[in-house]
Amino acid sequence: MDQRNGYAVIDLETTGFGKYDRIVEIGVVLLDPDLNEEDRWRTLVQPMRDIPNSEIHGITAIDLVEAPTFDRIAEEFRAVVGSRTPVAHNAPFEKRFLAAEFDRANLPDTLPEHWVDTMKLAREYVGVGKLSEACKFAGIRNERAHSALGDAAATAELLRYFHSAHGRHSRIGQLTHQLPASGARAEDAYRDRLANALRDKQITREEAHELEAAATGLAHEDVEAINEEFIRQLVVQAWADGVVTDAERAELLAIADALGVDQALVKRLIRPLPTDVTLSPGDRVALTGTLAMPREEWTARATAAGLDVGGVTKNCAVLVAANPDTMSGKARKAREYGVPIIGETQFAHLIATMGTSASLIDAPAAETSPVRVAAAWIAEHADRPLHELAPQLRPGDAPEATGTGIDKYLELWGEHFPQMLEASAADLRKLHGVGEKRQLKLVELVVELAADGAAEPAETVAPEPEPQKASPYEEPAPTKPKDTTDWAYPTPEELMQEANKPLSTPVPQYEDPFAVLAPETPKKNRAAQVCKWSAITVVASFVFMMILVGAFDAEGEDPLSILTALVFLGAGVSTVISGIVAIIAWFRRS
Repeated sequence: MDQRNGYAVIDLETTGFGKYDRIVEIGVVLLDPDLNEEDRWRTLVQPMRDIPNSEIHGITAIDLVEAPTFDRIAEEFRAVVGSRTPVAHNAPFEKRFLAAEFDRANLPDTLPEHWVDTMKLAREYVGVGKLSEACKFAGIRNERAHSALGDAAATAELLRYFHSAHGRHSRIGQLTHQLPASGARAEDAYRDRLANALRDKQITREEAHELEAAATGLAHEDVEAINEEFIRQLVVQAWADGVVTDAERAELLAIADALGVDQALVKRLIRPLPTDVTLSPGDRVALTGTLAMPREEWTARATAAGLDVGGVTKNCAVLVAANPDTMSGKARKAREYGVPIIGETQFAHLIATMGTSASLIDAPAAETSPVRVAAAWIAEHADRPLHELAPQLRPGDAPEATGTGIDKYLELWGEHFPQMLEASAADLRKLHGVGEKRQLKLVELVVELAADGAAEPAETVAPEPEPQKASPYEEPAPTKPKDTTDWAYPTPEELMQEANKPLSTPVPQYEDPFAVLAPETPKKNRAAQVCKWSAITVVASFVFMMILVGAFDAEGEDPLSILTALVFLGAGVSTVISGIVAIIAWFRRS
């Protein structure tokens, strides 16, 4: 983009989309080269025709009675835009309408040829085309949608989002948008290089080139996820000494910018922590959610500080959560007991104030049990609905937001699958922006949902049993012990076993391998046999009776003829009845 003269963000409202439609409103937002707003300009335009779509933009013929025609405002419009780079959402649409209006007014179209199209950027980076959908994805609120100036202002905000959030000035941020298709083997090499680069909290030009080489083979969405994970871990490490200095804050924000990570996330993580919670050796702490640091590392760190890591009890000092606003089973129980819920950064700070100084970021990477369960599920059951991962999960359950960048893809997941757990791991991989890394993280959230309690069943009070008189001759049977298995909080091992459970009951083994294939001897249909012989009797008696009548007894009064006729009638009735019974029996058997 040419930034020397700034930008003119343009939006038009028109009478329609055809070649004979006209402009009814123009809105322009002027930006300096750094995308700071300088001024706004708006005008109504008399289209000299009817307005069939007033319900869309709210402009009626009455509003345009005193509005100028385009030829009267053309020079002012060109002066407003000047030599700035035009910007529009669906730029070809705006260019076509403006060119047609200049042509009708017999005026030269002096607008720059090159436009920036935010619709093209939106489709490239977030997979949507409409302005409303792109603004929703970027968290932009358009107060006056379908008004020229309101849409122009929203487009300007969208331009800033793509310019900053996707790191167009950062070496690594730009790299993540030029990477080839996914290749999981390259992740470890990239992660190692990134860890080395972040060790001194700086990324030099040489390290940037090394990261570029290491990232070859990774999809840009996976690089983004790895970068965010490292930033979160780096912030936790910064709090591990008990304080984040102004210099450390500046370094963290600079690294986030270099990696193309949303700085709002870093600012939220490094803001001052509350001081109303303290920890002492022997205190009970619990963990929930998908944490930035693996649970094994937090458990080892807490144990080294003299803390007891376990479930949520009334004596629990704190519950450490990836998202302190979580509504998981553990979180609901913690609130019921009055147990404070804190985030990872505060937990790192509290441990630091207890006198321990072991580094978390330098600890060897370890896959937690939830990660192993998620990886096993993706490998073995990628096409199965995710609610089948554990028996207590239901299709309508939804993983908790984490307060991190993955939440954007949780929302995208929910938009595509209202019953979120009806989706499979393979379905998640098809979502825009979800690579192997984010797919694993999303499935891990489902594992955490199962482990921490998807939905606690309502407690029901059993009716009082009616008293029964004990028999003097029988002792009451011993009561079967109640199954105390709590499926609201299964262990990761139980989830792993459930994830690998076969889809159907295995075929039993027999000594004779062909015995299971031998069909059972079917029972004979007796009614069918009766029907067959009755029909034969009908035919035989009819033939015999015809011979008697034709040869010996034309009147049919001979006793033998009468007997044959009775046999014929009886066999006929028997054939009909037994035939009906045989058909019913056949349907029952089939």
